[in-house]
Amino acid sequence: MKFCTTQLAIAGLVTLGIPNGAATAGNGFSFCAKDLKAANITSEIASQACSEALQPEDLSLCVLKIKVLTSLAGQKALGACTRVRRPLELASCVVDIDNQIENINANSVLDHCRRSLLPEQFSECVIGLNSANVASPDKALNTCISVDQYPSQLSPTFAPPPARTLVQ
Repeated sequence: MKFCTTQLAIAGLVTLGIPNGAATAGNGFSFCAKDLKAANITSEIASQACSEALQPEDLSLCVLKIKVLTSLAGQKALGACTRVRRPLELASCVVDIDNQIENINANSVLDHCRRSLLPEQFSECVIGLNSANVASPDKALNTCISVDQYPSQLSPTFAPPPARTLVQ
């Protein structure tokens, strides 16, 4: 009986050290608010943005990554990061294009990455077209975003060929 009591006591102490789900969920909002304040976002705007975010840590990481690794302001980054489904992919898109292509308009990059349905694929398209010297930076942004909007016209298509009609 003593052996069983000891095991129960140890198990009880171990579970005390594990935070419950509600406590850990609240930390994401705290990190978000702190990160946004570090990005020069006012406390009021930071608290509002974090409270509305489904993934508050992703939101704040998006803003910080764009602010620190590009010339864009935190407020502008927050506006874009709050309006996308994949904030971390948005940040990667903006940073990758900004770092790979010289003399590109960072505001235009942010807007195009925000509008893209698949930001990482979009950035690969822009960087690829520009590095192959097939398109200027602005032309690459516009070409790749137009492809993104019409994915059914990409090649190869896996749709069956149209039915043949018999001529009599």
